[in-house]
Amino acid sequence: MTSTKGPGLYDFLIEAELQHYFTTLKNDLKVQTAAQLKFVSEDDLQQLGMSKPEMRRLKKYFQKHFPQNYISKLKKMIVYKKEENGQSLMAAMLSDESLDKPPVRVPNKHIIPADSILVNKELGTGEFGVVQQGVWTNDGERIQVAIKCLSRERMQSNPIEFLKEAAIMHGIEHEHIVRLYGVVLDTNALMLVTELAPLRSLLECLKEPSLRFSFPVLTLCDFSIQICDGMQYLETKRLIHRDLAARNILVFSKNKVKISDFGLSRALGVGKDYYQTNFNVNLKLPIAWCAPECISYLRFTSASDVWAYGVTLWEMFSYGFQPWAALTGHQILEAIDEPNFQRLEQPDCCPKEYYSLMLKCWQHDPNKRPRFADLMSLLPDYKPEQVQAVQELGDERVKREQLVYRVGEVITVL
Repeated sequence: MTSTKGPGLYDFLIEAELQHYFTTLKNDLKVQTAAQLKFVSEDDLQQLGMSKPEMRRLKKYFQKHFPQNYISKLKKMIVYKKEENGQSLMAAMLSDESLDKPPVRVPNKHIIPADSILVNKELGTGEFGVVQQGVWTNDGERIQVAIKCLSRERMQSNPIEFLKEAAIMHGIEHEHIVRLYGVVLDTNALMLVTELAPLRSLLECLKEPSLRFSFPVLTLCDFSIQICDGMQYLETKRLIHRDLAARNILVFSKNKVKISDFGLSRALGVGKDYYQTNFNVNLKLPIAWCAPECISYLRFTSASDVWAYGVTLWEMFSYGFQPWAALTGHQILEAIDEPNFQRLEQPDCCPKEYYSLMLKCWQHDPNKRPRFADLMSLLPDYKPEQVQAVQELGDERVKREQLVYRVGEVITVL
């Protein structure tokens, strides 16, 4: 590394409280700039008399000023090998361990050169950084993509958390789950490149008054099957989404949606049927979508995804209402947990069979909730009946709050 960016060597050592090594570093190891410390080995530092704590301090400040060091570590993890199917990438990146692991094998196609990405505009801000719309030029073909960029601060602190999302998506291939095109590993950027949803999130569509008529109840029923189909696939893969909600369902057309945002997702370990996270002050749980055991014990299973699926259905049939909008997180837990067992009320546009299914998803005991495979067998039969008017019900009955319809109009019976 010959870059002159960053502080001078002496200033760097002062900040790290290691200025007494300035002369020996410069004379014995011929280090002229702070950036050149990248090429200094641990043995070299030991020969200078540097202690282990001092080495750790040196490393800490080097990573602060030269965060691309993390990118080089990530690149060393990845061995390009086309014949491998890349499953080891998922296993390595889903663990909560450090980057100091054996190389991970991943197919060539999942590493995208930074110069093949053209960023057009910002779409929003997520947990890890900015989400942008752009174009990926691949073998002469221009593909519209969504680009999730890791912020410089996050790259500096813990990029492996960001890469866990890539690891989850890497092993997934399903028509109702957003496709990962690849990962950009560059000295100045760490990005996930995915397919772009032209119509934004389902939540945004449902809350937009001008779009609501494009998503009638029967269309929402179709969407519920598509979402369940994708979640059933994750269930068979032993993957837990942990953040299923209407905001994370992307609309690709007026009759097709896909599940997205795997930033909180986790793979179940061998022989385990749950994932238990550790509490920390930065942990942000989507409380209104969480089952009681998630909030109380930080215990996540496919059954807790089923609970969130029920809340997602509630969002859909309420056309974007916020679940438990008037309550705090503590009040939500108090409402849904024993002894109260309170549940969200049936939305006006929700078929009764669907609300009955939601209540099954919200069983307090996780073992009593249906599996996604069970839901898939039920949903097609739960679509509301449609009838066609054979005679007119005119305006004279409007005062009695009767439905007004004309001959030939189709009515959905909720």
